Amino acid sequence: MAFLRNCWYVAAWSEELGDGLFARTILGEPLVLFRDRAGRPAALLDRCPHRLLPLSKGRLRGDAVECGYHGLTFDAQGACVRAPGQDRVPPKACVRAYPVAEHLGMVWVWPGDPERADTALLFDKLPQWALAQGATPAWGLNCGPYTHVRANYQLLTENLVDPAHVSFVHPSTLGTAAMVDIPVETTQVGDTLLVTRWTLDSPAAPILQRFGKWPGNVDRWQYYWLFPPSIAVVDFGSHTPGMAHSDAARDAGLRIHSCHFLTPESETSTHYFWFQLRNFAQTDPEVSREITEQFVIAFAEDKAVLEAIQEAEAAPFVQERVKLALDSGSVRLRRTVARMIAEEEAALSMPTTPARTADSTVAH
Repeated sequence: MAFLRNCWYVAAWSEELGDGLFARTILGEPLVLFRDRAGRPAALLDRCPHRLLPLSKGRLRGDAVECGYHGLTFDAQGACVRAPGQDRVPPKACVRAYPVAEHLGMVWVWPGDPERADTALLFDKLPQWALAQGATPAWGLNCGPYTHVRANYQLLTENLVDPAHVSFVHPSTLGTAAMVDIPVETTQVGDTLLVTRWTLDSPAAPILQRFGKWPGNVDRWQYYWLFPPSIAVVDFGSHTPGMAHSDAARDAGLRIHSCHFLTPESETSTHYFWFQLRNFAQTDPEVSREITEQFVIAFAEDKAVLEAIQEAEAAPFVQERVKLALDSGSVRLRRTVARMIAEEEAALSMPTTPARTADSTVAH
């Protein structure tokens, strides 16, 4: 399976990189991640060029990685700086180094052409993140645990442009029966997709009613933003019936941005990183804990469905799959990603321009 490679993918939560070596496979490539003595993240191909022992089985020596088999040592740029037992380092004793950046509390890697890596291309559609920082945040933040899903990443991205599944998969947290027959609207600007649905004058979803405690019905919105290939932000919330549909009106209600960062591990498995930003109870750790718990339940429900679909795709008994009106977002998404990959492959032979920060790490 082809992946889009010339883009940034989340490799780990920042806190996952501690004082040692950390292994993770990205787009089928084994990586070893670590921090140097200044705390800057680095990523190398997780293979020693001598006997191919994964470098993650070795040791971190200051700013370099020592192979656990014969002690070849590699710096953060992948150059061999020591070959025990000899003065001359073999010219081919080097490993691939990946551009890395730290942003939104996560460590990102660029698995494509390092000359095209540019930190200006890091995801920047979340101004609420900055508003959630500091002593008196305007938005609250809760982060979920790292989640591994045994399914292709496009099954997950399709799920994240699909408001219609919520009533059936998440009845105890995010869905209500009132939403079942309401159609969705799909629009696209450039590569970005937006799938929306409003559910008017109906009971609030359980997860919102816990905090809104409305005495009666509400208007509810769902805005599913998908930034190809695999970043999604779901803007959802509720307010009193008859509310305007503007951004300011949504800010006046209970509003949550549920943020999803999906990184393909292989053709059939995905690394899943997620957090929520909210405009209520911004500094209440108990609310953060409760929201995280509710989303852990909801995403476990998604995980069970998507892993079952992945298993079924290995031996499909349905020769032709039915398309529904609600599939508009997923169809557009698949086409968009396929086009982006085709364009990237066509550009492989084109000359590159130097990137601004391909050889360094940047904190955001």
